Amino acid sequence: MRLESLILEYENDFFRKEFCKSFGNLNHRIHDEFIEFGKSGQIYNKDYIVEYLLSLDADRDIMIQDFHLNEMKDGLVIAHYITVEEKTEEKTLRTSIWIKENSDWKLYFHQGTAAEQSTTLRMGSMLEF
Repeated sequence: MRLESLILEYENDFFRKEFCKSFGNLNHRIHDEFIEFGKSGQIYNKDYIVEYLLSLDADRDIMIQDFHLNEMKDGLVIAHYITVEEKTEEKTLRTSIWIKENSDWKLYFHQGTAAEQSTTLRMGSMLEF
């Protein structure tokens, strides 16, 4: 499996209750030093995010668009994408940093930023508004 496809799959896992109901899955996938800057403006650590994801009672109806992955160096990648909430059509710009620890990719950092409806992400150029 290509690295881009693998990380996209890993990002999508966080929207699936089946994956998130397992503490082992989350603990293994999220780095111990993880931090998130949420679209709410709050800052979250691994413990908070794991607890939140474990509490999901259904899949999150979120679709990923415009997914791009850049390898910063061996064992370090950054993903940029947009999510769309299916019910509200609310868009969020998202960035994740993944690091390879031994043979496993772990989510090290994540940021979500509210976006305008017309926002698209075109890497290699600038954001289109």
